[in-house]
Amino acid sequence: MSLLVTRYLLDGRVNWGVVAGTPPSSPDDLVEIRPLNVDAQSTAELIETIESKKATAQQSSTIKISANQMLSPITGDSTIICQGLNYSDHAAEAQHHARKQNLFFAKASSSITGAFSAIKRPGEVNLLDYEVEFGIVLRRGIDRQVTVTEAELGSYVAGVVLANDVSARDVMFGASFLQWFQGKSYRTFCPLGPVLCLMEREEVAEVLANLEIKLWVNGELRQSATSSQLIFGPAETITHVSGVLDLKQGDVILTGTPGGVTAAATPKLIEILKTHLLADSVRREELTAEMVKGRPFLKPGDVIKATLRDVSTGRALGGMENAVVADES
Repeated sequence: MSLLVTRYLLDGRVNWGVVAGTPPSSPDDLVEIRPLNVDAQSTAELIETIESKKATAQQSSTIKISANQMLSPITGDSTIICQGLNYSDHAAEAQHHARKQNLFFAKASSSITGAFSAIKRPGEVNLLDYEVEFGIVLRRGIDRQVTVTEAELGSYVAGVVLANDVSARDVMFGASFLQWFQGKSYRTFCPLGPVLCLMEREEVAEVLANLEIKLWVNGELRQSATSSQLIFGPAETITHVSGVLDLKQGDVILTGTPGGVTAAATPKLIEILKTHLLADSVRREELTAEMVKGRPFLKPGDVIKATLRDVSTGRALGGMENAVVADES
């Protein structure tokens, strides 16, 4: 049976625990926690400890905490690899209808923040966007090319976590030679959590095949999809990534976002990119003018909510609520 593991602050100390009931979806929710007897400093150490059966939940008592005490269950030493355009509707709105190859990029681990923490919009960013996703968390390191089958997924994947791949579109497409890494990597641009669903090996493939993600902005449903709609599934994705780079236990692969983002790629936008690839200021100005013709981008005061659910059992696997604020630093 899977465990909904969380990391939280109590009396100034970071602790690990297991959520005893339904995981929270709002920062004001009260959460019942069974503390874990574990001294893990990282997500990788936690997975290793649980794998070796050294971690035990305190069975005699539970504690109640406020959801806003919960930290991301993914620690800052974890590498974040992202997939792009991995749902057909998102690929279509990006004018990339026929996906023939996996698209990967990176996101700085310093962008990780909690499921109920504020997302800080930097002063130079005007086109702030959301991308709800689920992340797969590795059970073990990989330092060579491997071929992963559906039956073997549980040997490589330990868990799943709700994510929001926050993106600065004006930086991604307006900076010199398109700065995806910078546009994805500002601090607070990767809410993760509030729980890490750690699974038994034999249940991983079925759970990953039956996930549902949803996202709302100010109460309006913007994104909704199930993992059955992925173009490249987790087994194929891990196989591909392993041929390129080393991965560590506890690393995260964000599996892509469905359609419904603010910055849909119009034919005009594609033409601007092609025409002004080497003219940064012109490209940024024209891209901005084209992108703002649609619905508004995120601004301070907006509230983003997202959920992750196992549709085969109806079990909630996490909810997040992040307010957008201006970065005053």
